[in-house]
Amino acid sequence: MAVDALAQKLSLLLTQGSLASSRLTEGDRSRLQSLFETGVLEVVRSGAGKTVVVKNRDALDTFILRTYPSGLEGRGEAPTPRCRAVAELRDSKKAQETSPPIVLLRGFDNCKLRSGTEVLPVAELTELAGVAALHLGYREWEYTGVLAVVENLEVFWNFEKLQTGAQMALYAQGRLSGRILSWLGSQSMARARIIHCGDYDPVGLDEYLRLKGICPERAELFLPPNFEALLSRYGKKELLQGSNGPVLARLRKTKDQEVRRIVKLIDRYGIGLEQEILLLG
Repeated sequence: MAVDALAQKLSLLLTQGSLASSRLTEGDRSRLQSLFETGVLEVVRSGAGKTVVVKNRDALDTFILRTYPSGLEGRGEAPTPRCRAVAELRDSKKAQETSPPIVLLRGFDNCKLRSGTEVLPVAELTELAGVAALHLGYREWEYTGVLAVVENLEVFWNFEKLQTGAQMALYAQGRLSGRILSWLGSQSMARARIIHCGDYDPVGLDEYLRLKGICPERAELFLPPNFEALLSRYGKKELLQGSNGPVLARLRKTKDQEVRRIVKLIDRYGIGLEQEILLLG
């Protein structure tokens, strides 16, 4: 199987010596620009259309080896997606999928995760080392209790100061990965109530709605009783600018009443609020 769509087209060029020009996307043309500029490939008229033809096979072979070090068919036996991306494309970040995510947790009040007869003593590990961790994908971990999803690292490390009522905190690392969302919405986590603790800005509120979409009956938004006072005093307008603008426009149309109430306050003051201020006490 070809490494990617361009590799498949290059394979056709090698075997046929030509390819309909319309088969190349703008992205393909950008990647092949040096070959067109140096005359390795050339576009010629063919009937009513245009065709890309190979003018220098040796130079094309050199380009392919440089671009696809394992060849156009790749290495299907690579042990991990990022390993395969390096082997095939010289770039781990081009991996189509990644390994199951590592989940960082902090726990209190003797809270535990369970998987059959196995137990992960989250509270005990937190007391011992400050944090517990698990690698999703090998076991179906279950939790019964209140779990807080915390957007930012500093709040995660000082989570107990928020007094949310949750016995366990999960570090979201910004936006939750799809794999973690699936776990939170799975049957194994059906007895966990989830509190979302994030920034009070378009991204943070959008993340809460993502979570609630997966766990509609179990997710709620953490909102301190003095939220409006904190927003008006410590908020900043930059949280509403750039790419956050369209997200805010979409949030104004949500049916979630809690989010609509916060959005109205955000609109009234023209600012958002970072969750770290909640540590002020």
